[in-house]
Amino acid sequence: MFVRERANDEYGKTMGYVFIGEATLQTFEGAKPMNIKWELHEPLPHFLWKDAVKLSVG
Repeated sequence: MFVRERANDEYGKTMGYVFIGEATLQTFEGAKPMNIKWELHEPLPHFLWKDAVKLSVG
């Protein structure tokens, strides 16, 4: 799975993606927005925890 913290940096430039490991699709539902639940095979890297907590819904 590849993720990025934000779409653009403070200068308006597109940020790159970071590989955080392999994941397995658990469930998905809806459209625009679509809710997807993944199971990571390895723990999430520490530097992404702050932003990831904001996305956790349940």
